[in-house]
Amino acid sequence: MAFKQDDFTEQAQQAIGRSHDLLRTMRHAEWDVEHVVLALLDNPDGVPIQVLQRLEIDAERVKDDVVRALHATPKLAYASSQISPTPRMVAVLHAAKEEADRLHDDYIGVEHLLIAAASEEGGESAAILARHGADKERIYRALQEIRGGHRVTSPQAESRYQTLERFTIDLTRLAAE
Repeated sequence: MAFKQDDFTEQAQQAIGRSHDLLRTMRHAEWDVEHVVLALLDNPDGVPIQVLQRLEIDAERVKDDVVRALHATPKLAYASSQISPTPRMVAVLHAAKEEADRLHDDYIGVEHLLIAAASEEGGESAAILARHGADKERIYRALQEIRGGHRVTSPQAESRYQTLERFTIDLTRLAAE
């Protein structure tokens, strides 16, 4: 299955674009899962960061571990303009699509990419996420809280999550504090 840009939400498209930039900057030969995970964690307002916060996981520590894994990847002498995905990356993209379908979503979002990366058997990103306590099941639970009843039905779907929490003040919580 070939993927089109229109298959992804805007945030997922941005994360994939950032991952390509990381690949070029780091002069790696192939686009891999760790590039995408790092790009997902580079957006401070993104759903993956919200998931880690909900799980009380320090996103900076996870990012540091992913960066260390990427630095261990062999480098090219010169940056390449060609982007070739690894078989792992292709598998994660397909798994992300399957997650979107399973959740009855119309687009592949950043949450689907995160779940797919966390689900990859034997993958470095999955091991890093699990080591910090972000396994597939815990990510699912955090996503349920973040997404509520929302589905990914538009390219801007992630911006609708937790709208009430972002644009209102919880006076009850403030009074209790």
